[in-house]
Amino acid sequence: MAEHQAALPNELWIRILQSLDDDESIADLWTTGRHVCTAFKDATESIFRDRHLPKTRFEFDLGNLTEGRNGRPLPTLPASFEFVELSEDGYTATFRLEDDGALEELIAPTKERIQTYIESMDIADPKHSIQIRRDVLDGPIPSLSFDKNTCEMSCNWRDLFTAFYGEESLARRLTDKWLDTKMAYLEELKKKMARGEMGAERIISAAILEIGSGEDICRKNARRARIRHQFRELDGSNWNPERDGDSRKEGDALRKLKILKQLASNEEFSDEEYSDEWEDDDGDDETDEEGSTDGEL
Repeated sequence: MAEHQAALPNELWIRILQSLDDDESIADLWTTGRHVCTAFKDATESIFRDRHLPKTRFEFDLGNLTEGRNGRPLPTLPASFEFVELSEDGYTATFRLEDDGALEELIAPTKERIQTYIESMDIADPKHSIQIRRDVLDGPIPSLSFDKNTCEMSCNWRDLFTAFYGEESLARRLTDKWLDTKMAYLEELKKKMARGEMGAERIISAAILEIGSGEDICRKNARRARIRHQFRELDGSNWNPERDGDSRKEGDALRKLKILKQLASNEEFSDEEYSDEWEDDDGDDETDEEGSTDGEL
């Protein structure tokens, strides 16, 4: 089976796999489809390198500032990094500090705090977020380095995507399993509406509340699993959220991530029009062929 797949042109596999462009399929493509065979791996990495890596960004919360613009206090010192280039060997992605018109005096503390943050990053309480298209998490950034002279950050983009989509896929699987356990509850809501015991508005509100709370729990558990794995890789310790975690910090982080994900969900990307463009191209090809045939007849 794998030999037959590999025999197809890589360009064709890229075209086929690119059609899997919804958020859930993107995660599954990296975590599962990429491992099917060499052709799938090459095609998948080509898609993620060309389409999703440029839509990757980092946000850092570098703490409070005593002074800000015009001497007024600023609540936090933020820093945003956007993708700029890939190394010649294709392994390292470089991201540059976004210039949003910040005052010159903020550049120096930003550089210093970024360097300090990288050197002493708190696994259990990260102060950064990673956004890849419409998904947002606060997981690890493998092989992370920072150049204070150029204000550029570099990391291994494949390992970044593996860690990111590993957690995202786990959160989705946990949510799907949780939803399966709630089918009886949702069916009961439908029966109550049919019997006139509850109106449609109340039914919808109850369903959204129940599903939303379940997804929050599943994302919290996926995040905890990732943190546990990070500690195990770091020093072999068995991190326990109940014993070693901070529920207040965890709650704050999850609420912030939820807000960021909601904001990201509204973003539009111009490259998502590629499917329509292909359909138009195919249509033009068919028209040309039909025209040519008519001419011969």
